[in-house]
Parts: sequence; C-alpha cells; structure tokens
Amino acid sequence: MKKQDNSNLRNAAISSGLTETVQRYGSANAEFLKGLRGIDFETGFKFDRSLIDVSNYKLNPDYLEKNLKQQAGFSAEIASVSKRNAQAIIDGSPVRVMRSEDIAAYGKNHNVVDIVEKVGNQEITSQMKFVTDPKSLLDKIAKGQGDGKNDLSRYLSVDKLELPTEQVEIARKYCQERIDSLEKQIKYLRTQPNSESLITKLEQEQEHFKVIKPKITDSGLTTDEAIQYRVNPRWETTKDIAKVSHEAGIQGAKFGMAIGGGISLITNSIAVYSGDKELSDALFDCTRDTLVSAGVGYGTGFTGAAIKSVMQQNSSVIMRNLAKTNLPSTVVSLCLATGKSITKYAKDEIDEKELLREMTGTVNGMMSGAMFATLGQIAIPIPVLGGLIGGMVGYTLSNTFYQGFLFALDEVETSKIRYAEISMKCDATRRIAARYQDYLNELFDKKLTELKGDASILFNTLESTTISNDDFIVNINRFAETLGKDLPIKNTAELDEFMLSAQALKL
Repeated sequence: MKKQDNSNLRNAAISSGLTETVQRYGSANAEFLKGLRGIDFETGFKFDRSLIDVSNYKLNPDYLEKNLKQQAGFSAEIASVSKRNAQAIIDGSPVRVMRSEDIAAYGKNHNVVDIVEKVGNQEITSQMKFVTDPKSLLDKIAKGQGDGKNDLSRYLSVDKLELPTEQVEIARKYCQERIDSLEKQIKYLRTQPNSESLITKLEQEQEHFKVIKPKITDSGLTTDEAIQYRVNPRWETTKDIAKVSHEAGIQGAKFGMAIGGGISLITNSIAVYSGDKELSDALFDCTRDTLVSAGVGYGTGFTGAAIKSVMQQNSSVIMRNLAKTNLPSTVVSLCLATGKSITKYAKDEIDEKELLREMTGTVNGMMSGAMFATLGQIAIPIPVLGGLIGGMVGYTLSNTFYQGFLFALDEVETSKIRYAEISMKCDATRRIAARYQDYLNELFDKKLTELKGDASILFNTLESTTISNDDFIVNINRFAETLGKDLPIKNTAELDEFMLSAQALKL
C-alpha cells in the first residue's frame, strides 16, 4: 500500500508540474480544430472558410486536377495559419496570423493579400500561391502580365510571396538566373542604338525580380500536403494534433525523468545508507522508477495536450472552463491510480468497499491537486514551479483530510461494532439470568412443596397418640433431608447407642 501511495504522489507531482506545458501545447492544438471547423468556440468568431468547407467544394470532372490544386490553395492558407499560430503559442510568442478574408478591413477575396501576420500594431502581408509552374508565375509578376487584364505585378506590394516548400529554392534560384540574364541583355543593348525603351523595360523587369526574390518564403506546406488537407482534412488535422501532442509528450518525459528519478534517487540512497537495501537493488529500482516516470510524463503531456484542445474548443461552456484547469493533465495519473485499485479488486486482494475507498480517495486527491495546480500556476506564474507547488499542496491537503475522514468513519464503525457486541452479550446475560430465575423458581416451588408435605407428615406424626420412636425418627430424618441435612441418628438402636456413649451430639 505504501508503494502505491508513493507512486500516486509521484504521478500527481508530474501531472501538476506539467500544468503549464499541457495548457500551452493544448492551446496550440486548439488552433487546428479552429481551422478544421471554421469557428472559435472560445470567442464565438466564425471564420470565412474552414477545411471542412473547402473539402466539400465541387470539382469539375473535366478539370479535376486543376480544380483540386486550386482548392488545395485555400486549404493551404487555412492549414498554414493554424500551424503558425500553434507554433507561436508553443514558443510563447504574441504574434498571430489570420487570413485576409477573416479581417473586415480586407474584405472578401482581396486581390493582393491572402494572409496577415500581426506583430503588435504592425501587419506583415503575404500572398500565397500554389501553382504547378513557379517560374511562369514569377515571370508574370516581374513583367506585370497575367491572364487577360490581370496584372500580377500587384503582388510586389506584399511583404512575402509564400510558395510550396518544394518550390521555394527553385523560385529563388530562378529569380537570380533571370536577374543575371537580364543584366547581360541590358549590357548588350546599351551598345546598340535606339534601345532605350527596351532597356528601360528590361531594367524594370530586373528590378521586379530583385524585389520579389527576398519576398519568396516557405508556406510550410508542400503541394501534396495541401492536396491532402483538401481531400482528407480530418485525418490531416488529427496528424497535426498528434505531432504537437508528441512534442508535449517529449517535454513531459524529460520532466517526469527529473521528478521521478530525483525522488527515487533520494529514497533509494536513504535505503542504502540505512542498510535496508543493497546498492545493486537500489540502482535497479532507481533506473526503473526513472523510466516509469518518463513514461508517465510522456503520457501526461501527450494525452493532456490532446484532451485540452478538444475541451478548449468544445461547444459546452462547462467543458471550456474545465479546460482552463489542470484536469487534462491529471487524466493519465488518474487512470494509472484507479487502474491499480481495479487490478487489486480483480485479483481479490480487496473487496468492493475497499475498492470504493481507494478510488474515492484517488479521485478526490487528483481533482484537488488539479485545482490547486491551476491556482498555483496563477499565483506563481513560473512554468512548472507554480503548478508543481500548487498540485502538491492540494494533493497533500486533500489526502490528509480524506484520511482523517476515513479514520472518523472507522471510529464510528468500530463504536457501532463494539456497541453491538456489548448489546449481544447483555441480551445473552439477560436470557441466562431469566433461565436461572425460572430454574430457581421451579426449584423453590418443588422444595417448598416437598417441605410442606414432609412438615405435614412430621406434625401429624407428633400429634398421633400411637406415635413410636422409630416413626418419629424416620419422619424427622425425612424432614431434615428435605432441608438438606443428614441427621446422625437413624433409628432407636442408634439413639440408645449414642446416649450410652460419651460423644457430643452434632446436628
């Protein structure tokens, strides 16, 4: 039992210490759910598009590939915004990114800006393009040409031109190649007469390539990934949440190793010093405890971050409020603790009553620890430290009060048992006394009846005129026997013999 209590306390310490980590990575995961559903349940804000919306767009069978890539561009914008905001939350950065269509000032289908990154009061604008041929796109931007009257040189005004990951280096290299090629053409034309207008045109094109080259940035998605977000948004969102949760799990494993390993090192060192454990056994136990703690830390971080995101973006206000507590990070510890009690019950090591007691105490301690961990993190806004201190205080207080409550209940139960035992003994004594009383009454009635009969016979004999010595002796002896006495003289001969002897009469 002591070992289980120590492990529960260790797991509670791990879950409490990971409060800030779970909250941070869980909030990051919530960004993916916003992008998937197109709504932020915390603020009630509805986005212009969602990944689910785009996945339901119709595709023309005659232009299936073209339509799919075009719609994948919308999915890429949404997914990219979610990824960047998630990373900013993990990094503790105040920077946030939004699609221009979700900002009233830009309106619907802005022809220049797709994504806006807000850094304080400053806005960094981006145009995201997922096209098959990036070289053709760059040529149109640099030359100010487009399909029909669509002048793509307007993209020169944005701060970034975001392209698929696999096209970024190709695009930058092509820009440099065009800059160098145009430089050679310009030099040659300067040696030719009547070339001023053409030189001006080429210089402008070269300048556009110089402007656009440093603007080329990675969107964070490949073309294939963008298409996957269009085709199967729920699965891709699940993968994103799993990836971030894995990162939270890694952080949790590191913390778990530090806490669990530290506790085990101290306890095993004391055991070795006091002679209760061999050094080899202590090293083995310390290694095992450290690995187990790492596993608990990973599970707490991974599961907590995933659960936190779902609770944070739940339509229920209650669930969203619970997401702000340490509840998500206690799930693993709670399952481990209750699982031990259930296993013991399945092995018939404890009965239903003890199972209920253990599980009630565990749940009570973990819930109290979760509440105090949240309060501790608020009171001490230092990552890990505030939650760890608050959780330990809450867990310890809760278990102290709970054990005191159980002790009081045990005392009441013991008193009831003792009262029942005393009552049973008293009842038994009363029944025995009653039986003795009945027996004595019966005995006295019988003896009195016999005594009355013998006394009547004796007095009748005394009153008889023909009384003999032998009759008197027989009757007096019978009366004496009834009274419990045995007279030494039984007949006249014994009386004569006694009278002639020197013996004293003893009745």
